Amino acid sequence: MRQLTETLLERLRAELPRRVKLELGPDALNQHEGPLKLVLVPGQDTFTPPDTRAIAPEALARETLPQPRPRPPYTRLAGYTLHIWAKSYQAVEDILSECVAALRRICGSSLELLPSGWDEDETGQAAALPADKRRYQLRFRVLVEVGAAEPGLYVRLERALLDQAEILP
Repeated sequence: MRQLTETLLERLRAELPRRVKLELGPDALNQHEGPLKLVLVPGQDTFTPPDTRAIAPEALARETLPQPRPRPPYTRLAGYTLHIWAKSYQAVEDILSECVAALRRICGSSLELLPSGWDEDETGQAAALPADKRRYQLRFRVLVEVGAAEPGLYVRLERALLDQAEILP
């Protein structure tokens, strides 16, 4: 997960305007020094059966999305929250649009946007922040391949036949 998160952070830095300060981790949430600041915080993950929209973690580092390949046994829905601070609501709205577009370019169809909103803490309660410290929390998931791809049907049949041959006299 760490490599995935660092890759995502670097790609976001490359995609967003240079004026945007982008940091990683919950420790950066307590530092309200910048008028335009984004903090990427890893969140809760979910594991599901294979999903065709999942992307290989190493593919996020590339400019172009990879060609389809055999599906792995699981898909990890890696959860994130992107906290956005700015001097005004309009400034947040402007950079929010750029963030969503950048995430779509980076992740392609493996991006899932989740319910998001203003000034909520992790329990969903409204946070009492001054106007210049209010933040928007953009929640999203990236569908990532987990585990080695299962062998194709021919390989599985071949293994089954070999297992049978060892049992037969």
